[in-house]
Amino acid sequence: MLATLALASALSAPSAEPAPPAPRYYFLLFAQQSVPFVPRTSHTYATYVKATPTADGKSAVEQVTISWLPAEGPVEPLRLRSSPGKNFSLEETFAIAAKDRARVSMWGPFEIDATRYDLAVAQVRALDSGAVRFRTLDSLGRNRSVSHCVHAVTYTDPNLQWLRQPVLKVGEPGTAKLAIKYAESGAFLSTETHDWLLPVLGLDKQPVVRRALGEVVPRQWR
Repeated sequence: MLATLALASALSAPSAEPAPPAPRYYFLLFAQQSVPFVPRTSHTYATYVKATPTADGKSAVEQVTISWLPAEGPVEPLRLRSSPGKNFSLEETFAIAAKDRARVSMWGPFEIDATRYDLAVAQVRALDSGAVRFRTLDSLGRNRSVSHCVHAVTYTDPNLQWLRQPVLKVGEPGTAKLAIKYAESGAFLSTETHDWLLPVLGLDKQPVVRRALGEVVPRQWR
């Protein structure tokens, strides 16, 4: 009798709710520089995306961008003193590119893990706090309160944040090599690009040049 009651109770117990689909995370790396090339227009930045599946089969998308530049005025490559910095949004950075007549190159979107997205969110908070200043000739990673645009991005990656000088060339050529370093360090879950994100982020309406991993991007002087 007891066994019969136990079986009936088990059969009548409500089934466990299925776990909600886990979010997925993505990374887009950008570089811009004027054509013809002017050093002060060179810039490296990145956008990180969190996509959470919803009940209707779509995804709720959150994104943060790390685009670290002087808060006021253009970049002064040889300036020795640091200046207040500002983390610009993706849209604001495209506006700067248009003003500088800069070409924008993009690598990705590549899928990454939650750790890198969370580190990016924390980095944005640090940059927005005013605790970090901008200098093109930064401290080579020894003092994170003074940073150039590349270190502002690589500090969010567990395998690249230790690099004292992530790239030797600024702008597109250097960022092309940085993209390879990300891939070789295991930052990407695969090298497949997730192009469905482009219209979601408005990138289908921007004059962005898609770049492949390993592609050599030459400097254009004229």
